Amino acid sequence: MRKIVLGAALLVLAACATNPVPPPLHPGDPGPNGAPPPIPLDGPIAYSCDNGAQLIVDIEGANARVAIVGGPSMVLPRASEGYYSNGRYGFRGGGGAGQWEVGRSAPVNCRGS
Repeated sequence: MRKIVLGAALLVLAACATNPVPPPLHPGDPGPNGAPPPIPLDGPIAYSCDNGAQLIVDIEGANARVAIVGGPSMVLPRASEGYYSNGRYGFRGGGGAGQWEVGRSAPVNCRGS
């Protein structure tokens, strides 16, 4: 009887020790407790700007590839630290916040998502 009780106890302990590993998070999956996923710090980031513009920005090395949703796409060379411009279009920032400028218009704030 003692061997049966000991065997059962070992099985229970073994079952407790093998916690299932949650699947890895994929882009767009909710974070802990249903929170939105964190904004990536690199790779393509979608931005919504205060003027209604929607951008996809991918900063890589000395260039920022920018696609305006419903408009043109372009490569902006680095003009200074954290600022990319081709003379007509400019983007500053990265991650959760940025600024977009067109021509001589004042920059507009953009939020990454």
